[in-house]
Amino acid sequence: MAEVDRLCEPCLALLPKQPDSYCLRCGQRTVGVMNGCGYCLQALEQYADATYFAFQYAEPLTGWIVGLKFADRPEWARTLGWLLWQRLQRELRWEGVAMVLPVPLHPWRVLRRRYNQSALLARALGHHLGVPVRTDLLRRIRRTQPQTHLNALQRAANVRHAFRADPQRVAGADLLLVDDVFTTGATVHAAVQALKLAGARRVVVACLAAVSVHEAKIPEG
Repeated sequence: MAEVDRLCEPCLALLPKQPDSYCLRCGQRTVGVMNGCGYCLQALEQYADATYFAFQYAEPLTGWIVGLKFADRPEWARTLGWLLWQRLQRELRWEGVAMVLPVPLHPWRVLRRRYNQSALLARALGHHLGVPVRTDLLRRIRRTQPQTHLNALQRAANVRHAFRADPQRVAGADLLLVDDVFTTGATVHAAVQALKLAGARRVVVACLAAVSVHEAKIPEG
């Protein structure tokens, strides 16, 4: 895979479908409802106002995401961001977000990788939306262990209080939060909670891919 204009029709035809059964608020794989599923109905303030996935986490997309994150292929983010936009533009059109924010990495991990893959996706998506992208309003303030070998409860505990948002610049704002892969949602939910604690009016989540509840564990970070 390379640039958008070099992604061939056979590759486009092989792209996995969108997840067809998930809560449109918190993203948990269940019957799609807008006002909240059983996971989030009792604590809506902890979750996004809407959650969208472009694809299931399956080949050939999995290879491209792993390449972006772990094989030093940051240039692939332009194509993947375009695919995210193409798949979600109908849903995102009505959201009216003021800023696009990526889920941040800890500075140590950025130093090691040289880039945040979610920030690259956010820049590509922001370009197509015509919305400014801000990477300085939400920070990861605590270094966490990789989520790969943790269960859902351990993942949630691992990222609890790991993020901090700037209340002076997010209060009252409508935000679009971008991440690459949604597994249990622990990381995204922790980031959303930090934004809402800082006073964000609405937070909409867009993820490139969602892992099926039946899938094996995948590399994260």
